[in-house]
Amino acid sequence: MVDFNQLRASKKQPVPTDPNEIFRRLPKPQGINDLYVSQSQVLEEWYKRRNEQNIVIKLHTGGGKTLVGLLIAQSILNETNEPVIYLSPTTQLVRQTLAKATEYGIPALSYEKSQGFSEDFFGGKKVLICTYQALFNGLSRFGLQGNRDIIHVAGIILDDAHVAFSTVRDQFTLSINKKEDLESYNYLMALFRNDFRKLGRLGTFDDIANGLEYSILEVPYWSWHNKAELIREYLRDKADSYKFVWPFLRDAFAYCHCLISQNAFVITPIFPLIDLIPTFATCQRRIFMSATISDDSDLIRTFDANFESVAKPITSNSLAGVSERMILSPELMKFQVDDIPQMLRDLVGLAANKIGTVILVPSFSAAQLWNEVATVADSSESAGTYIKQLQESESHGPFVFANRYDGIDLPDKACRLLILSDVPSGANEYDLYRMNIFSDGTVFNNTLAQRIEQGIGRGARGANDYCVVIITGKRLIAWLSQAANMKFLTSSTRAQVLMGVEISKNINSRSELIRTINLCFHRDLEWVKYHAETLADLDKPDQINTDELKHADTERKAFHLWRSNNYDKAIAKLSKYYQSTNRLDEQSEQTDKLDEQSKGWLLQFAARIAFFWDRKDLAQELQQRAYGYNNRLIRPLAITSYTPIIKPGKQAKTIVAKIQNFVMRRGYIAEFEEVVSYLVSQASANQFEQALERLGSMLGFSTQRPEHAYGQGPDVLWLVNDNLGLVIEAKSRKNAKNALTKAQHGQLLTSVEWFKKEYPAYSHIPVSVHPNISATKSAGTNESRALTLEKLNELIVNARNLLSELCDSALTAEELVIQCEKLLSASNLKPLSLVEHFLVPFETVED
Repeated sequence: MVDFNQLRASKKQPVPTDPNEIFRRLPKPQGINDLYVSQSQVLEEWYKRRNEQNIVIKLHTGGGKTLVGLLIAQSILNETNEPVIYLSPTTQLVRQTLAKATEYGIPALSYEKSQGFSEDFFGGKKVLICTYQALFNGLSRFGLQGNRDIIHVAGIILDDAHVAFSTVRDQFTLSINKKEDLESYNYLMALFRNDFRKLGRLGTFDDIANGLEYSILEVPYWSWHNKAELIREYLRDKADSYKFVWPFLRDAFAYCHCLISQNAFVITPIFPLIDLIPTFATCQRRIFMSATISDDSDLIRTFDANFESVAKPITSNSLAGVSERMILSPELMKFQVDDIPQMLRDLVGLAANKIGTVILVPSFSAAQLWNEVATVADSSESAGTYIKQLQESESHGPFVFANRYDGIDLPDKACRLLILSDVPSGANEYDLYRMNIFSDGTVFNNTLAQRIEQGIGRGARGANDYCVVIITGKRLIAWLSQAANMKFLTSSTRAQVLMGVEISKNINSRSELIRTINLCFHRDLEWVKYHAETLADLDKPDQINTDELKHADTERKAFHLWRSNNYDKAIAKLSKYYQSTNRLDEQSEQTDKLDEQSKGWLLQFAARIAFFWDRKDLAQELQQRAYGYNNRLIRPLAITSYTPIIKPGKQAKTIVAKIQNFVMRRGYIAEFEEVVSYLVSQASANQFEQALERLGSMLGFSTQRPEHAYGQGPDVLWLVNDNLGLVIEAKSRKNAKNALTKAQHGQLLTSVEWFKKEYPAYSHIPVSVHPNISATKSAGTNESRALTLEKLNELIVNARNLLSELCDSALTAEELVIQCEKLLSASNLKPLSLVEHFLVPFETVED
């Protein structure tokens, strides 16, 4: 028999190292003759730059990143004859990558926990494919810093690097789960209760501890420093429970955040300590395979990639890999739907057992909304099973996946109908914490845009694939409707979203919605042409956001300096960058490259370092400045002096200006509905007060939460015109039958005295949001007024009618102001009418 291996060996040609040449020599699967132009282009560019330590390669989802990564791995093997690692986010994707390598004849093997490393890996003969968790863990078989047996590799390919940020952080995070270890959770929480009392956050802390509040609080770094040794000794006795993370954190408590939620007590490093894994830290060729997301700053924060490399990624302008997506939004359609979720459940019912259908939701509680018509994946194991069933056409679903916006590949028939419901949430406490800190800022919007794009990308995975994507949920539609947020999406996704907006605006009934969806499913030629032409017209090369990269690079370098005990240099680096953002840039004439949330975050980082340097006065000064920029940060022990809010402008003009921020005006109604959904007695105090402040802002008033921001003053303040303020205390969670007491009214009177001092030129009306109008005789309510929940609901209805009429109008901005003035005059929403109609005198009852 002919020995083909012997014939190949006899040719003795040099082994190719150019990845395009490697592909040319590989056996091809049936139907595959050549690479995409985009794949060939990025491989050619990588080969020119292959000696750089960090290289970012960006291709559209479905653009063949896996094959590109495997060809690069083979190139490094051929050139160095040394080990190469290929990282994938999940074991499922490890299997898919191994199958792809086998399909193309690329020698590869997968990591096996129960087995040692093979000689084929050590000898540089086969690529080792494994998960991120296999490399990044405190018992890593690749070796930890300080160990003698470190495995050195010639190259590491990080596939889907953009979805690995939370995964890698989790590997460095110690989380004491409340359900699994209630005793430890309660003990650790109790250690810090008094610290939050001193900061005026005791109510929020207790609500979190009792499971009544969903927000995340950070333990003040000074409190953490004072009790870190006590906590370290406590956890040391339980180290076996955290054996995969304890080796990372046992000597690094100083460099950690401590976060508390209703579910867990969390210790997580400010940045993942990836230098503790020498295999990764010393590797001279690290290739970050990423989707075309608009912000790559987390590559710096998570993997310590250098700024220069991330700022010049290898990309292709080709649309290869961009799938066809018909993106629709029921909230933007012309016909009125009282219950959009029920309409979509009906739609899912029609699709059941016919086409691959998937619903993505932010949480397991949100998944329950779909229980009647779909199967909820309630664990990682069941999710893996359902994904496989979809991929192999064993089932069409419908399946619901909670908080799974990445790591799911559902090509072709696996998913033809995808519903993205509600705003994607964070993957862990740290993600949720940052999303709250940076709420509505650049970092938040970048993160949210990335999650939305990841979600949309689950349902169509290549140039010839197609999918209908339905985007729904008040907050999600409100975010997408704002013109300023479009810039955070990549150009191809932005083009498809804008296409979907135009289509949605022209759908007039439920039956027309179904007919429109079927145009995609039935491959209507006019739709296919419209999508292709519009995508080509609207898709433009994405610009690199160097400001965010510089921000991340500054933080990472300051972190290195801090850990090297160069405290002064670390603070100087942060301060210098902060100051540079406030100076005039002569070329761009831009005075402010950072939003206020980011400025506050930088200053708090500098304050944290100053405190550990034992410069406590400097730390408090920096913390006060940080809190002045962003009052979601840690409240300083000494609050800065109060800054009065500006007088409100003309009410109609202010209302219209807010509407004009939305490229889709009906998206503003979605935001309004999201806000008022928290103006109920079941909401937490924090949720209710925040919603009440935002309602006042939407009515054209100047608003604030002074007690939350400064630890003094009322819960909520509305300046309704240039001489009248409503001083509001919220007692919405009181029993519906209980009267207002002397103590409760005394709190309102104290806020009134504060208001007189800070706003001497204003008159005022004391207001208590209260379930009823009853007050005890000793309360002495006199001039105080009640805003009952019944009256508040009436106010909401009036505001909804006003805003709906404005948002449904096609008038220009100038014409809309005139129309708004007319509507206000005919309503009870102008300041004096609002006071007269909605604020009711208390009635005295016996104590």
